[in-house]
Amino acid sequence: MTQSTSNVIPFPIPRTLPMTKTRSLQARAAAFAAAVASAGEHSALSDDHAVHVAAVVRASIRFARRKGVCLDSLPPQLRIWLLELCNQGDPTCRMVRDWLAGNRRFCVSLMKETV
Repeated sequence: MTQSTSNVIPFPIPRTLPMTKTRSLQARAAAFAAAVASAGEHSALSDDHAVHVAAVVRASIRFARRKGVCLDSLPPQLRIWLLELCNQGDPTCRMVRDWLAGNRRFCVSLMKETV
């Protein structure tokens, strides 16, 4: 009988691992403090805006589920807030507005029909 030869090449294992430079704890803490200080004012404003957008979107979806999926099913003030946020360019509100307006171009059922 002949011995079978193998063409398996052993995986190379490095003898020494490369040393990565790690910043000291004080340097990381200073960088974090600087980032928090520079973003302090902006984050408070953006947090309020995000909370407002979330409240408008949540209420719009609730009214649409209860009263029908159309823009007229929203109360007037909620509709004004939604459309103002859309005019400001908020992508979440624009998507909800398109859903309420009946924009079905991204629906799966329509995509299957066109293919």
